[in-house]
Amino acid sequence: MRSRYAAIAALCMALVGAMSREAPARRVPRDEPPVEGASPASASFRSYQAHIAAAEKSLRLDDARELRRWLETAPPEHRGWEWRYLHEVQDRSSRTVSLPVVPRRVASFAGGRMLAVVAGEEVRLLSYPSLETLGTLAGHGDAVYRAEPSPDGSKIVTVSRDATSRVWDVASRSEISSIDLANPAVAAVAFDPKGLEVATCAWERDEGKVHGVVWIWDAKTGEVRVRRRVGVKPLSSISYTPDGTTIVVGSWDGCIHLLDSDANERDRIVLPDEGVYNAINDIAVDPSGRWIAAGTKDRTIRVLGVESGELVATLRGHTESVETVAFTDDGGLLASGSGDTTVRWWRTADWSAAGTLRGHRSTVSGAAWERGSSEIVTASRDGTIRVWDRATAGAEQLDIDVGTRGTYSALLSPDGRRIAVACFDGSLRLFDSETGEMVANWSAHPGSTCNSVDFSADGSRLVSCSWEERVRVWDPQSGEMLAVLELETGAYSCAVSPDGSRVALSTSSVEVWDIDEARLIHRLEEPSASPRRLAFSPNGANLIVGWSHGVAIVYDATTGVTVGRLEGHEGRVEAVAFTSDSQRVVTGDGGGVVRVFPIRGGASIHATDTGDRAVNHVAVRGDRIAAATDRLWILDLSRGGRLLERFPHDDTVWHVSWSRDGSRVATCSTDGTVATMTARSLDSRVRSRESDAGR
Repeated sequence: MRSRYAAIAALCMALVGAMSREAPARRVPRDEPPVEGASPASASFRSYQAHIAAAEKSLRLDDARELRRWLETAPPEHRGWEWRYLHEVQDRSSRTVSLPVVPRRVASFAGGRMLAVVAGEEVRLLSYPSLETLGTLAGHGDAVYRAEPSPDGSKIVTVSRDATSRVWDVASRSEISSIDLANPAVAAVAFDPKGLEVATCAWERDEGKVHGVVWIWDAKTGEVRVRRRVGVKPLSSISYTPDGTTIVVGSWDGCIHLLDSDANERDRIVLPDEGVYNAINDIAVDPSGRWIAAGTKDRTIRVLGVESGELVATLRGHTESVETVAFTDDGGLLASGSGDTTVRWWRTADWSAAGTLRGHRSTVSGAAWERGSSEIVTASRDGTIRVWDRATAGAEQLDIDVGTRGTYSALLSPDGRRIAVACFDGSLRLFDSETGEMVANWSAHPGSTCNSVDFSADGSRLVSCSWEERVRVWDPQSGEMLAVLELETGAYSCAVSPDGSRVALSTSSVEVWDIDEARLIHRLEEPSASPRRLAFSPNGANLIVGWSHGVAIVYDATTGVTVGRLEGHEGRVEAVAFTSDSQRVVTGDGGGVVRVFPIRGGASIHATDTGDRAVNHVAVRGDRIAAATDRLWILDLSRGGRLLERFPHDDTVWHVSWSRDGSRVATCSTDGTVATMTARSLDSRVRSRESDAGR
């Protein structure tokens, strides 16, 4: 009997193979002659397409394990931008340290300068942020379950399967006090807010019945002040409220028990029963003392009011048991770790999901916030401690609200640091591509729309055009207007030559201007057709224009003489681009087909059908094509075929661009938003992790 993995692989291969044929009969003419040297996609490449499709599906379903499995088994010889993008998405951690013993829990203390990591029979003390081992708390005779620092960070209390709970001095690494619990079924421990007393919870069996047990004892002497039974199932977690008046205990009976300082039960909160096992694995009390967050085996986080006992929110998203929960110091965020290998965080203002962190390969059993709530440290049964920067780690793409209706162009600067956005209201706006912060905003074409922008290759010039009869040239650093070209009519799009000396404009014809002299060099006409998009070749020798009657024409950029006519399109040629070697041309038409042609014309090398929506724009880097329709497509340049499909916007994707190194894609939409996605090389990150693991 085939495994689920094999069955899905076979299905995906069949589906992707069918949808990525070179030329679907309903779109591409059957009599198009084959190009010499062109061959159908290999079985290996079709397998790769299937793996990417399955990985992307796993990402949409938020199944981190399946996503990782499909990527790891994708044929290595075909891995391109889309594989690197998905691989980066599936591991967003910024640092990883492997431990020789599986870590169970992690806690931050000493003002965020140290971590206490429960690992096997000891507690490792790590410096932060270097993650270097400073020492260990050793002495337990069996597995340690939890380690919790005192409020001032000078002491740590532990609880172990060896049936003891112990208090340690951090500076000397020596034991201060301990109690014998006389029962190995121990679970959790916590200091009171003053650091004077310790509450430890466990469970015991008496005459066939299970009872939870809570001890309250002196942290300095080990003298037990209270031992009391609580609930009828094993207790899993324990914490004090910030004022020290209430001890909060989580239980596998699906209840949160609220005890006074003498462990007398004053209230009991019963979690909602949705027909699945709602045992509580972990609890956290927010710093204000208003809420209790309970991570449960039913895959949810229940948020309850401490005073009212009422259910405030049910947080859903994890696909397996929630093992750990932790609030930030200011209570603004809540982190959760799960058996589904992911970490999630939530905004406490409205209890909405704020991000998902993927990278661990097994259950996430511990989480702690660091550095003023900007970083999360997690422990996992995969044997690693990971650090995540929440400012960047959770985002699969950076979404930018431009702040005005309609965006027509989102162009990455040559150095990839800025995104130039042409706006419907005539403004030209620059955004930081890493943070999304707007760094410049000027009225480029008052009273009109800003239709298109283009950078010179060195980034020193930015040209904008609109429906007004003027094209403007800007210094993108200062916003200073360097030149104005006076036209007879407005321009739909513009393209700057690589050397920055000329600009091509699609007006009622195609006009090529000398920028420095503000002089028209030549005008290109095509009978009964209007120009759409245009582009210079990377070497500056040629200019390609897409025309409305379904033909793309390559011209000599200096003389205007026709170099090649590219025919066979369905509807208008809406998008054009050169490959990096300047020897091939990529086009997109109103019928939704992206084609690759030899520069001098003839039959297309291959064609990829993206659907029924027009191809609004194409961009090429290396062996990948980015195409904008109602979504973003990543296509294979050499073989054809769809590789990645994304919906970065709620409306039509109007423009797409690559960074020069091919690591970043930026898109914009008619809904007034810009999005950017990265697929950086992972080599340096891998080396960094291997170095950390070898310590």
